[in-house]
Amino acid sequence: MKKNNSKPILEIQGLKKYFTNGGIVNKAVDDVSFDLHEGEIVGLIGESGSGKTTVGRSLLRLYDDFNGFVMLDGSVISGKRISRNQTKFLRKNIQMIFQDPHASLNGQKNIYTTLKEPLIVNGIVKNQVKDIFKDWVDVKEMYFYTFQHKYKTLRLQNLESINILAKDFFPDWVQKFKTWTFDKSLSFEDNFNSYYSYLEEKQNMESQIVNNLYRNTDELMSFYFEKQQDFRNSNLELDETELKLAKEKYLKTLKLSKITLKQYNAEQKIRVWQSEIKQLIKNRKLEKATNKNTFDNFITEYHKDAIIYRNAKWISAKLDMYLHNIKNQYLSKKLNKVTRQLRSCLKELKYTEVRDVINELEDYSKNFFNNYLLNIKYTPEVKKEILSSIENNFNFNFDKHVQLNTNNLSEFNKKIANLKDKIKVNKSIVVDKQKTASPQQIADAKASYDKAIEVNKAMLAEYVIEHEASIAKLDEKIQEADKQYHLLKDMQTITNLEVMKVHNSFINKLKSYMNDAKAKGESKENLLEIKKSISLYQSKVETKLATLKSFEIEAKYLNRDVKAIKVLLGINTSTAVDSKFVKILKTLSGNIIAKIMIENLLIKTTIYKSLEDVGLLKQFAYRYPHEFSGGQRQRIVIARALITQPKVIVADEPIASLDISIQAQVVNLLKDLCEKKNIGMIFIAHDLSMIEYIADRVQIMHYGKIVESGDTDKVYQKPVHPYTINLFKAIPKISNANEKFENINFELTYLQGQQYPNVPQLFKVEQDHYIYGTKAQAMEWASAFNLSVEQVDAKTIK
Repeated sequence: MKKNNSKPILEIQGLKKYFTNGGIVNKAVDDVSFDLHEGEIVGLIGESGSGKTTVGRSLLRLYDDFNGFVMLDGSVISGKRISRNQTKFLRKNIQMIFQDPHASLNGQKNIYTTLKEPLIVNGIVKNQVKDIFKDWVDVKEMYFYTFQHKYKTLRLQNLESINILAKDFFPDWVQKFKTWTFDKSLSFEDNFNSYYSYLEEKQNMESQIVNNLYRNTDELMSFYFEKQQDFRNSNLELDETELKLAKEKYLKTLKLSKITLKQYNAEQKIRVWQSEIKQLIKNRKLEKATNKNTFDNFITEYHKDAIIYRNAKWISAKLDMYLHNIKNQYLSKKLNKVTRQLRSCLKELKYTEVRDVINELEDYSKNFFNNYLLNIKYTPEVKKEILSSIENNFNFNFDKHVQLNTNNLSEFNKKIANLKDKIKVNKSIVVDKQKTASPQQIADAKASYDKAIEVNKAMLAEYVIEHEASIAKLDEKIQEADKQYHLLKDMQTITNLEVMKVHNSFINKLKSYMNDAKAKGESKENLLEIKKSISLYQSKVETKLATLKSFEIEAKYLNRDVKAIKVLLGINTSTAVDSKFVKILKTLSGNIIAKIMIENLLIKTTIYKSLEDVGLLKQFAYRYPHEFSGGQRQRIVIARALITQPKVIVADEPIASLDISIQAQVVNLLKDLCEKKNIGMIFIAHDLSMIEYIADRVQIMHYGKIVESGDTDKVYQKPVHPYTINLFKAIPKISNANEKFENINFELTYLQGQQYPNVPQLFKVEQDHYIYGTKAQAMEWASAFNLSVEQVDAKTIK
């Protein structure tokens, strides 16, 4: 749901995608413009072939080229070619959910591998690891005892939770199995359930235990990042402010014993200014690439327009259409030539300034057409007349933009020159023999630093004594709980053996019954029934044992995760304060292994969380696509789209292949995720009632054009465009549930009214409600609801 004052995350202006085949041009997307805000859902509706999916695929650059402006979170992603960094930014921040889940899933790979791929490709985990290791050594050293205390507290919780669940469970069942006998008064099924319920109850207990282990593992992981943030915000458990200040003062004094204070300050300033120069050059390089890319985009567009008008000219059935197309053909060629000139002269314009000059050029070309080309009549020399008129009268004045270009370059050069002058002045400071810091001052600073070290050591000793006492108490409790845990584990082994003895006894009893039945010559049906029962009971026990075995495997994986978390927390280190040599040795030998372990841990926890976000279990990560239902597969695809933390999701009919009950679940899931994570979504669908439910704004598409758009409630309550009205007639309603479906005839008569010389435009019929048509059409259509019409520019709609 769009929030008040939410910023536009995706801006689309004049998006075009044409396909050509044998000289015939299919305008799949023709001049589409709209914005998408954070947390907002925009619905795209239309028949098959209306251009909905082509819009989504163009945004992801799944086609070689398209035209128009597209800006994602302030970064340009449109144009003939974008940089590698822009491509990486695009791939991370726009994700697509396809109609068929198999389009995003590889049947040969399990879900873990499928979800891991975007994390690696987009460098998400790599950046997370890089961020952790910026201050990893300092964080784990600062919170050494805190991390130990937290780890042991959660370990104690794990042991106690297991013991509480198991301490009554196993002794009770051991006693039951000792006295178990086959009860002839009960049915086979009741006798079987009398011991099989042990396996079922054990499964429930172990499921609860594993969930507790997962929860505490997640808590331990989150605790590190919480303390990392505290460290970065200087919210330290052991205040080292005085020590840091004394150290900084001492190091500065040592520096000042070699140079003057003036030189010292100059060096600090030079570093800052050199960094500013690098950033200015980097920004200018990016702006120039965007500038060229944007101009190239329109050069290509005008070139294609000229070809389209040329082809349309040759197949025109009427003379006035031939004349219209030949005029636009040569005007498009002129626009192409002028844009090349603009690209050459205006290399220093920023993206928004390039947009302004292109918009002015297009406005000028429209006025030029009306003033100089519109009234040219057909003659055998019409081509020469058009070319002469364009050559002599098309004089687009862009002097103010040239001046702006010059100003931008001058401003950049001025900033660079100013910073270089400052650097030059500060570098030329003469080394003074009279140093700022005297030997006495150095000695005083050293004494202050040594004193701060002693005070810090005393504080640390007190801190260590306090925490070691607390940890010692935890160790005692853990030892006691661990002792009880192993006793219960031994009892579990005994109980497992007992249940199998009982099961074998039960099966042997059934076999004995079957042998007796054979001896008595009972019917084959009875013998077959007993045989089936034996097979069924064997199968049920084997399946249950396999399930219980999977819990053991899962516990092993969890232990691996705990080992990696211990590395992250620095718990394997014997002491918080090692010698300098020991720290260097540990850094050289341990960091490489630690990075690998922590990277794998981050991948695993991110994948688990993404599955939980879409309502699936962590355990599903190790299954394959064919093991899931259609709804579950679509949830996995949603998890894959969300795992990169995108700004925008394009959902291309994500529920079309699902049954009605699953559709509702998936739509509600998408709606909730957009709201919670502040993601903008373009929801493409045929189901009009679903768009009405989920979308904040709606765009009705027909033949590549947006024919009606606006606030969803307003468009659905007052459909103005005839195509929209016909679409809405197809929505089934409870009021006509018993009536026969009406045949909807999507008449295209409105298109006849938009043929040359009638020019369709965009009109506003009420606040946040727009239609596309000629002025006469707009007034006629709007009159049904007593609405007034006002011509607007698509560029001004937000």
